[in-house]
Amino acid sequence: MIRQDELKIKLVETKSAVTGFGGASALVTVANQTGMLDALDRGLNLKRRRRGYSPSASVMDLMLLMCAGGECIDDLAVLREDRGLRRLLGRGVMAPSTAHDFLRKAAGRAMEALAAVRRRGLGSMAAVRDMRRATLDCDAVFFASGVREARMSYLGERGWMPMMAYWAELGAVVHDEFRHGNESPGSGALRFLKEAVWQLPDCVEQVRVRSDSAWYIAELLDWCHERGYQFSITADKDHAVKELIAQVAEPQWVELETDAEATGRHRPLRQWAHETVHTLNDSRYAYRMILLRRQRRQPDLFEGAYSYGAIITNMEMPLEAQMRWHYERCNSENHHKELKHGLSLRVLPSGDFAVNAVWFRIGTLAYNLIAALKHLKLDESWRYLSVKTIRFRLLRTPALVVRHARSLWLRAPRGHPHLAALRASLA
Repeated sequence: MIRQDELKIKLVETKSAVTGFGGASALVTVANQTGMLDALDRGLNLKRRRRGYSPSASVMDLMLLMCAGGECIDDLAVLREDRGLRRLLGRGVMAPSTAHDFLRKAAGRAMEALAAVRRRGLGSMAAVRDMRRATLDCDAVFFASGVREARMSYLGERGWMPMMAYWAELGAVVHDEFRHGNESPGSGALRFLKEAVWQLPDCVEQVRVRSDSAWYIAELLDWCHERGYQFSITADKDHAVKELIAQVAEPQWVELETDAEATGRHRPLRQWAHETVHTLNDSRYAYRMILLRRQRRQPDLFEGAYSYGAIITNMEMPLEAQMRWHYERCNSENHHKELKHGLSLRVLPSGDFAVNAVWFRIGTLAYNLIAALKHLKLDESWRYLSVKTIRFRLLRTPALVVRHARSLWLRAPRGHPHLAALRASLA
C-alpha cells in the first residue's frame, strides 16, 4: 500500500530566474498578435511624460494579475517579486500603488479607448475563424458590494449591476456597461443594443439577439426587425400573454420531446408548446409567439399542475430547434461565473464608480484574451474549458527563464502533460 510519509524539507532560495507563471508568455504573445498592445498605446493617452509604465504595460499587468488568479490589486506584489516573470517580460511588474494611480487617472477617460481595443481583438478572432454571424446574448449580472456608493438592487442587496453582451459563437464579451445596483436590467436596453452592434467587427453579416424578459420591449423588437436582426426574447407574462395562454384548448398543446433522461426515481418533466401570433401594444408588427407549458414536479395549490412561459421571435426555425436555440442563451450565466470567479472580478477594488468601471472593462479584455488564446492558438479540445482549468493546465506552468543565443528560453519540466499546448500558443 502506498502511503504518504512525513516530508523532511529544507527550504533554500535560488537566484535562478524561475517563474510559476510560464503561460504569461502565451498571453503576451496573443495580445501582441491581435494588435491589443499597439491599440492600447495609441488609444490611451494618460501620461504627460515618457516615464514609467506605458498604457499597454499597465493594462497588461492588470490582465496578467486576473489571469494568474490574483484576488486583488495588492496581489501584484507577488508577480512583482517573480524573477522569472521579470526576465520574461523584459521589465518589472508595476507596484500596487502604481496600479491604483493608473486606475484613478483612467477613470472616466479610458472607457472608449478600452472598448476600441476590445473591438480590435474581436475582429482578429472573427477574421481567423471566418465568423460572419454574431449571436448576442444580453443579460445583467449583479455584483454585491458593501461600499457606501453601492445602491440597493431589486434583489434586496447593495451592489453594482453591469449590463453585458456576449458573442455566443466566440465566447467573448462584445460590450459592457457598468451600472449602479438600482438600475433595472431593462433600462436603456435599446441604446445598449445599438452600442453592442456597433462594437461588432465589419466582417459580421448576420446579427441575432437573445435575452430574457427584461428586454421584452416593443421598441427594441421593432428596431431589430426593421434591420433584419433575428431575435428570440423571453416574453413577460403580462395580462395579454396570460390571456393567450388561457385561450389555448387542451388538444392544441403539442407535446415536445425532452432531452432530459430519467435519473433514479425522477422522470423527465413533460413539456408542451403552442404557436400563435402576437402584437405588443406599442409595436408596429406581429411576431411569432411560442407558448410553453411544463409539468410541475409537485402541483401548486394556486397555480395548478403546470408552469407557463412564452418566447417571442421573428425567426422561422422549427419549433423544438427554436426552443433549444433560445435556451442556449442561458450560457451567459456561465460567462458571468467566469468573470466573477475565474477572473476574480466579484470583488471590485474601489468604492468609486468610475474606477470600478475601468477595472471591470479591463477584466473583459482579460476574458477576451483567454478566448483569443483558445480560438487562435489551441485546438478544439480547449475551446470550452473554464478559466480556472486553463490556468491550472497551461498558464501556471513552472519554467526556468534563461537567455541563450540572444533570445529567451523557457525551460519547462520534461514530460509536462500540456507542453505541446504551450509550445503551440507561442508559435
